[in-house]
Formats: sequence, C-alpha cells, structure tokens
Amino acid sequence: MVITGDIKGIIEEAAVITLVTVNADGTPHPIIAGQGQVDGDKVIFGIYKMVVTQANIRKSNNAWVVAGTKDQKPRGCRLTGTAVVQEKKLIFTASKAEELI
Repeated sequence: MVITGDIKGIIEEAAVITLVTVNADGTPHPIIAGQGQVDGDKVIFGIYKMVVTQANIRKSNNAWVVAGTKDQKPRGCRLTGTAVVQEKKLIFTASKAEELI
C-alpha cells in the first residue's frame, strides 16, 4: 500500500490539492483539483472542466498530486503515479508517495 494512513489524512484534510500532468511540449500543467477521495492507492477527483488535463492524460498518463494541510502542525505529501479519465471522474493511482513536511 503506497498511500499510508498519514498520507490519506493529509489528502482528506487538504484545503487545496494540486494535480500535475504533462503538456504536449513536455512542460508541467498544474491545476487546483479540489477535494480528492482516497480509495486504497487511488485518489478520485470529480471533473468539472479539466479540458487540458484530460487531453494531457490521453497523450501521457503520468501525473503527480501535491497536497498540504494548514493546521497547527502543517503537513504535506507528493504522490507520483498515473491517471485515467472514466466518465466524469479522474482516477489517479499512486505508485510512490512521500511526506514532505
């Protein structure tokens, strides 16, 4: 299991979650993804627009998630993995997870 209980807590408590995909020219495309629902090693996001993000995932499914909390003891994490779009959901599957703070 890549997403531990501590990392799940960070994701669920995060005020902002950033999802990063790769543009066609190789540059990063970061967006604010809103709340994510953790299910095992997956983080599931609802899709409102994400037009560029969806196009990027069709070309390269590599993605990253960065989340942080702002409580008395700030905590953060970075997840590396892949993403797919299914219906109106973006499903990110973590292959690596790091606590940052």
